[in-house]
Amino acid sequence: MKSNREPNLEEFKFHYHFENAVGFSDKYFLAHNLDEAKEMFDYACCKRHLHPHLDGVEKWNRWKSSWEKIAIPDKKHFSN
Repeated sequence: MKSNREPNLEEFKFHYHFENAVGFSDKYFLAHNLDEAKEMFDYACCKRHLHPHLDGVEKWNRWKSSWEKIAIPDKKHFSN
């Protein structure tokens, strides 16, 4: 018998800063994949009229209990 299970949710961390900010901030999202997490990040920024500069994205590796960097080809066009 086949199981109609959805893929597991994964935790993504978006590391960003604002133009005149002194430090960086992080936003965390649970999503099925990077594209879904990106949509959530974009929505959260758009909703609050924020224009962050994305420094990087990481995904939680639950087996190693550590964050792993994800290569983003064009960070400029990744968020609003």
